[in-house]
Amino acid sequence: MFLPLIVAVAAASEPGAMIDQDARTALIEAARAPAAKELGKAPKFKVDSLRHEDDWAFLLATMQEADGKPFDYRGTPLAEAAGEGFVSRTYAALLRKRGAGWEVVANAIGPSDVAWEGWAKQYGAPAGLFRL
Repeated sequence: MFLPLIVAVAAASEPGAMIDQDARTALIEAARAPAAKELGKAPKFKVDSLRHEDDWAFLLATMQEADGKPFDYRGTPLAEAAGEGFVSRTYAALLRKRGAGWEVVANAIGPSDVAWEGWAKQYGAPAGLFRL
């Protein structure tokens, strides 16, 4: 009878379990900037996971067009690789809070593997961010 309450309390204490809407928007917009710069157009993100702990955050998202259709790499520097099936529509970003905003420390556009596997050790980020 008390199990659902225990599970809810445990989930609320996980890194990134509670992100208010303003922080979520700020994180997503900060993560979108380098993707838009590299691709030449801004993808929309369908958030698969967004976790934060202390001054760190990790976003894992699926890139989409503004209308929600799958992201189209045509016209981007990754168009040829996408045409060959070498890139995914996955986007990953590790962010760190700097002053009042968030800064992307590392990102991966269209990885075909787990590009973020070593980020905790490489950047000193909490390992719990990357447990999906």
